[in-house]
Amino acid sequence: MPSRRRPAVGTRLFARVVHGLEHVAAQELRERDCTVSSVSPRLLVFHGPLSLLDRPPRTIDDVFRLVLAAPDPGPTKPDLVALSRLLARTPLGVAGAPLVSVSASTAGRRTYSRYDVEDTVGAVLAARLGVVSVSRRDGRVPPPGAVDWRVTVAPTGVHIGLRGTRPPLHRRPWKVASVPGTLHPPVAAAMVRLAGVRPGDVVVDPCCGAGTVLVESPVAGVGSDVAGVAAARVNAHHRQDIAWLTADARRLPYPDGSVDHVITNPPWDRQVAAHGEVAEFLREWRRVLRPGGRMTCLAPWPSLPGFHTLARYPISLFGQRPVITVAT
Repeated sequence: MPSRRRPAVGTRLFARVVHGLEHVAAQELRERDCTVSSVSPRLLVFHGPLSLLDRPPRTIDDVFRLVLAAPDPGPTKPDLVALSRLLARTPLGVAGAPLVSVSASTAGRRTYSRYDVEDTVGAVLAARLGVVSVSRRDGRVPPPGAVDWRVTVAPTGVHIGLRGTRPPLHRRPWKVASVPGTLHPPVAAAMVRLAGVRPGDVVVDPCCGAGTVLVESPVAGVGSDVAGVAAARVNAHHRQDIAWLTADARRLPYPDGSVDHVITNPPWDRQVAAHGEVAEFLREWRRVLRPGGRMTCLAPWPSLPGFHTLARYPISLFGQRPVITVAT
């Protein structure tokens, strides 16, 4: 007999993710008993329990309760009138709050800006809920306590959802210290998943920066950085299973073949200058890896000399296009 698709249960939600990691995030949601109904650039639509937010998925940027999903409204400003009319007829299912703010993003060529979308949707919400909509135009920051709504407009459709008053999920509460070039936490979590880290594995990040990779890893690890590890120690104050060292990534204090995983975001002359040749780093990291050990690296390098590439995942991150490479 043909298998029946499991019926979708839970609240209808949508998630924003880093472009290039959509299927990685979708797999994590499925492991959390969510039913993913669509995957498109930077966006996943799924059914899942609201309790998901008590222990949120690590590879997503944020989750919203889906209020409206519709086809692309169109590329011109008059098309926003049709969007406002559609939203005016859509059940919101929420009570009013004193202040609301709307954050939007657009993809594709359009004659309107994200601020036009935000003000259009904000005006409808204000009228329907009897509240004040706080515009983000000109870089204005909503006051504390404003209820946040999210709008995405793309050729694949428009999605409007409610976040509420909580901060975005990618803003990890533990990450209170930073360094130039610090890694986006959902990307670090995705790297750990793609590396295939298992309990008992020895994980090393030789360019640990603010400690993001190791804090996002579920297993014990060692981080080192030639510039020191002050920020990493602050961020990982709740993780007693991580050791931090000040060391040169080209001369690591580990025996040959003693490490299961090297997972790292090395400097590559964008936000942080690289000191030394790529080959120096790779030769040392290859030395400390055990036979069959894995190297997972975020960088724009086209190849990793001395390694056998298992998979490459190009991503889009802050206007740059690095690649997560998994190799052995």
